[in-house]
Amino acid sequence: MSIPVAFTPEQAALADAVRRYCAAKCTEEVRRAPADAFPLPFWRGLADLGVFAMALPGEGGGAGDVCAAARELGRAVAPGPVAATFFAVRALPRADAEPVAAGEALVSMGKPPLMPWAPAASVFVETDGDLAWLARPSGGIDPVDTLGGEPWGRVALERVAPLEDAADGADFANVALAGYLGGAGRRLLDETVEHARTRVQFGRAIGTFQAVAHPIVDTGLGLEAAEKLAVVAAQAVDQGHHQASALAAAARLSAGRAAMAAAFVAHQTYGALGYSVEGPVGHVAQRIRQLSLLPAHEAGIGERVLAMYTEKGRA
Repeated sequence: MSIPVAFTPEQAALADAVRRYCAAKCTEEVRRAPADAFPLPFWRGLADLGVFAMALPGEGGGAGDVCAAARELGRAVAPGPVAATFFAVRALPRADAEPVAAGEALVSMGKPPLMPWAPAASVFVETDGDLAWLARPSGGIDPVDTLGGEPWGRVALERVAPLEDAADGADFANVALAGYLGGAGRRLLDETVEHARTRVQFGRAIGTFQAVAHPIVDTGLGLEAAEKLAVVAAQAVDQGHHQASALAAAARLSAGRAAMAAAFVAHQTYGALGYSVEGPVGHVAQRIRQLSLLPAHEAGIGERVLAMYTEKGRA
């Protein structure tokens, strides 16, 4: 019997709770908070909802819950190290994971010296290929400005302990990033459609012109496919499928491509207004671009996805 490519009723209810929380708390001020003023009250509110604790092993949550919540965070363009947080909660030792799940500690995860969220973080995870370590700074942190407004920094790290559950954490991070990028791309496309419907040139709404309408439709189809793949990947992770990691990686890549396509269509439809950071979509496109270019934890993520389809072809 086939499994529906959709969230369960419980996951849909979780998504609704996150959506309502973001509608109330993820204001423009929160979305556009400067790099040196991270909105901790908003982040801790997410933790109070139990969003991050869903990734704790043995707590009853799973990758499907993470995907559902992350999609709503993407729709809200919520700030914060979303994917890194789910990785850390899943892969760190329990004593280190619980403060992260409770929103008391921000995570910086990557390969030094340039680390995302380093100036605001108190938990550091160093990655190198398929390996990861709990780490700590061995010196000062030099802040670095970024395209998406996130607080990155240059820092030297000292490895504290290897993370045995890094592969499991990577699956959760990839599913979370796929969900977030899909949600952000959907928000961007929805706003672009509304602009095309109401913006009039030459006496007609610009959405009636084929050069505007066709790319919007194509982008919508791409986002729909990426959203479904994210759900399939999350189900595979929760079921322990032998290709779960490859599917999670594929979902991440697919969502990044679909969200970037939404950004390009938004720029085309809005014109110069779409490039302005102060405008309605510019900051969303910047966040998408930055997240879609995050280095993958796993080595050879693209090759792993291609190998999955090659194996299917041989079968």
